Amino acid sequence: MNLRKFLIPILSLFFVAFSCREDDESFETFTDRDRQEVYDENEEEILTYLESHFFNYEDFDFADATNPINNNFTVALDTVSLDNGTQDKTPIINYLNQADGVYPRLDVKIVNQDEIDYNLYILKVREGDGDSINKLDSAAMIYSGSVVDGTVFDSAVNVENGQPFNLTGVGSVGGVVPGFREGIVEFKTSTGFTNNTDGSITFNGHGIGVVFMPSGLGYFSLPPSAAIPQYSPLFFNLKIISRSNTDFDLDGMPSHLEHPDGDITGAEDNVDGDLLVNFIDNDDDGDGVLTRDEVEQKVYEDDGSTGALQFMSKAEAQTYFDTNITSPDEIFISIEGELDGTFTLNTLVVPDDNNDGIPNYLDETVTTVIE
Repeated sequence: MNLRKFLIPILSLFFVAFSCREDDESFETFTDRDRQEVYDENEEEILTYLESHFFNYEDFDFADATNPINNNFTVALDTVSLDNGTQDKTPIINYLNQADGVYPRLDVKIVNQDEIDYNLYILKVREGDGDSINKLDSAAMIYSGSVVDGTVFDSAVNVENGQPFNLTGVGSVGGVVPGFREGIVEFKTSTGFTNNTDGSITFNGHGIGVVFMPSGLGYFSLPPSAAIPQYSPLFFNLKIISRSNTDFDLDGMPSHLEHPDGDITGAEDNVDGDLLVNFIDNDDDGDGVLTRDEVEQKVYEDDGSTGALQFMSKAEAQTYFDTNITSPDEIFISIEGELDGTFTLNTLVVPDDNNDGIPNYLDETVTTVIE
């Protein structure tokens, strides 16, 4: 199955079911259960699970996080039980409130949705050594989604087949359920990959963990699969592989740079004060010049010519940017791996002609077009 099929957010207050009787036909309206009541039940379910289950922590080298063996690690959950000889295993709940930097750890993230503050539980086996992820990014991952009894309703053993997924839905572009998005952004991506002799790929340094979410951050009363009961908590076992920029308004600015605080209610997220926030507005400052004409995308890569740049590693491309890109107007965007084993450095020139600290594309008094 494809995660995109399951993770498009579903917003609904009620649904109508048609009921037939021998002597009468009528429409019967069924109302969703109270969200707070459901959340209280889900919270108890999740906590009970965390108190009664452990993961295979002995298979991960926490003493040396860089040990290559960790790159092949997959979280496996099981019940702490005398019957199966696991009574001495450490329950997941014991990793709650760990000191900063101590792993494994169980973090609790408060996510406000539908006027309720939900606890999202995130088991971090490894945060990841690569790039941070923004809520407006696309992300690729190896994952499995299950319900409390262990039934798996969706999974992917590689990062192909329709990935990466947009984490936030915009317009006709679908996103993922809130709990999944809020969990993903707490991890970092891989630092690269290794081609194995058998043709397989091993990703290195990627984030590894499990997200435990109440149904209010998932599908609530309208699950997309019969394998998911109504009002069921969801568990996602994750390996975070990569992120990529989105540009929902095609203006040349990555969407996550157009609302960096993650809160689209501020004036900085809608500079011209119209009906469109910056990341879906192709003229952010409303000066009549499209944003894409006020910025310039640049690419540093091997173009096949003599003396051309050829980055053989992500670190090499990053070092080039740090050493050679000295203009304050040129900002780092991304480093992308190519099929030939080289890497491409992408930057963006964002001029500030009057040096007032406000770039041209956000300054209605400057209408310079980059040729």
